[in-house]
Amino acid sequence: MKFRLKRLYVNFLKYKKAFQEYNFNKFNLAEILVFWLKSHFSRSQFLVLSGILVGLTAGLAGVLLKTVVHKIHTFIEQDLHFEERLWVYALLPIIGITLTAFVAKFFFKGQVNEEKGIPIILNDIAKNNSHVGARRMYSEMIQSAITIGFGGSAGLESPIAVTGSAIGSNYSKRYRLDYKERTLLLAAGASAGIAAAFNAPIAGVMFAFELLLVGLVFTDFIPLVIAAICGSLLSKIILNEDVLFGFQARDSFDYYNILFYIGLGILTGLYARYFLLVSQWIHGFFHTMKQNFMVKALIGGSILSVLCIVFPPLFGEGYSSIRLLEFGQVDHLVHESLFRYFTSPEIAVVVFLALAVMFKAIATSVTLHSGGNGGNFAPSLIAGGLLGFWFGYTLSFLGFENVPITNLMLVGMAGVMAGALYAPLTAIFLIAESSSGYDLFIPLMIVSVMSFLINKSFSSINPDLKRLADEGKIFTSKHDRNLLMRINIDDCVRNKNFSITIHAEGRTLLAKFRNSTENFIAVLKEDGTYWGTISRENLLPFLSNEKEVEELRIADVTSNPSYKVKPSENILIVMKMLDESDVWQLPVVDVNDHFLGFVSKTDILNEYRLLLKDYSTT
Repeated sequence: MKFRLKRLYVNFLKYKKAFQEYNFNKFNLAEILVFWLKSHFSRSQFLVLSGILVGLTAGLAGVLLKTVVHKIHTFIEQDLHFEERLWVYALLPIIGITLTAFVAKFFFKGQVNEEKGIPIILNDIAKNNSHVGARRMYSEMIQSAITIGFGGSAGLESPIAVTGSAIGSNYSKRYRLDYKERTLLLAAGASAGIAAAFNAPIAGVMFAFELLLVGLVFTDFIPLVIAAICGSLLSKIILNEDVLFGFQARDSFDYYNILFYIGLGILTGLYARYFLLVSQWIHGFFHTMKQNFMVKALIGGSILSVLCIVFPPLFGEGYSSIRLLEFGQVDHLVHESLFRYFTSPEIAVVVFLALAVMFKAIATSVTLHSGGNGGNFAPSLIAGGLLGFWFGYTLSFLGFENVPITNLMLVGMAGVMAGALYAPLTAIFLIAESSSGYDLFIPLMIVSVMSFLINKSFSSINPDLKRLADEGKIFTSKHDRNLLMRINIDDCVRNKNFSITIHAEGRTLLAKFRNSTENFIAVLKEDGTYWGTISRENLLPFLSNEKEVEELRIADVTSNPSYKVKPSENILIVMKMLDESDVWQLPVVDVNDHFLGFVSKTDILNEYRLLLKDYSTT
């Protein structure tokens, strides 16, 4: 009895201490409960719990965003007549892009034309220890809802993925998880968002591995799967069928049509390359414009409005147009456009779809780079669907029999997405899950892989990410390089106080070296700015000759290195500097050239070994 009372008292003291640490001034009751569970669960068990919580939250965010935009588009497309919609197409895109730019600038204090979407998250993983700003848990949702709800030709999936990533990252920060766990839950949030948007959990997991976790090695992938399941279940329970991304009408796979799929694979690969080049060109066009952000937004909105008037499928995400094509109602699409005045309906369809596909890339790029918010995830799917349907319809028009037009539309969606995003597995599973078309796996793989390889032959890295990769701001498939990129210069700087002024005596210099094991000393001007470096080797001739020591002048033994390192310098560039200058260490100076210390290959490699050890033991 006495022992039992003692054990109860010890447990009481332990829980009292924990309760005082996680008190109500810092945390709410739910957070205190999670902290308590963390202290009692194993690492794997807590990651599973975290995957559930992050998945539910990110999935709910995705469901909310999809619902808001769907309500706006339903009102426009079902409750307004065509003549009224012309005014909608003419005005709403301008309002949407300018309003988004205004909100981004003045409410979220961001640069209107800064990097958006997935590149931001990749940069946070590589350079910010997977810390995503808390503001991104809602800012991307608000901005993309305005842009796409008002007709911006972009997709919600990228903002949903960013929101999910921010939720996972900030959850990890709140509950004090390390870098690897934080990165894992960041990816789990993104996969849950994608799974919720498409009701495709496997595609959500593939998205995380192909786009977010590039160059990283993980064994704990279960939280990713669980988060994706939670996101998908939420969307299935809450969203109506007309909101969910899904298809029912399709033909069974016939191997006699294999040539059609090969032809479509080549076509989607070339179109994906065109899609990326248009995006690069329009980004450069708006980036070099000297006008302020509102003028850019007005110009972009005006261009988009004209395109939407001529090609209504370019308005918004465009999924409603794909649904019409799924059930063969292509005439309805043409009738709602200016192409209804064509005398030949078949030629009108061929010309309309061909031009709509080409202008879809322009409309999306204008939306994203003039001030709107969104991603090219959905646009690549819509463009692929239009392209696949056009390809099948044209073959039928030319006299080919038994052309599987619906299958070509579905497979075309996967093809363009695989080429434009460099994500073939995500594209394959997304279409297979959304259409329950697992019998289409063979054509999906043929078209997606062909499209991916065609674009890979032009550029080994997605052109949208190449600049960031070249600057060392995101990870690539090179694991050693990725570990190096995680090293900060500040962590490698040493000998911060080992310096001497340029007018000091020779005896003072020798005394400093005799009392230290360092091999280099910084020479500073009177104002503290860096002037040069003296090595121990340069002083060897003076050590045995007392007379020469008396006559020694600091300037005579000082050398000036080829490079000086700034604290913000990329570690890869620093390594290149060390190699090119053929020295073992370089001085580190601030913007005013004040000496901060030395950085050496030895210190960098020591940091690298610590990171390598951390990765091999977790």
